[in-house]
Amino acid sequence: MTTAVGSNFDDFLAEQGMLEEVSAAVLKRVIAWQIAQAMASQKVSKKTLAQRM
Repeated sequence: MTTAVGSNFDDFLAEQGMLEEVSAAVLKRVIAWQIAQAMASQKVSKKTLAQRM
């Protein structure tokens, strides 16, 4: 097993002042993907989902 030298990517983003922004964007994409997967498995259209909301 190798050990990483230096800081990890989260540390880099934090140093650049971008960690919160990037984390929020990633979270939004994950949630959107999960919704799309659920819609596909239940055969629900965007229109139907909007009406249910």
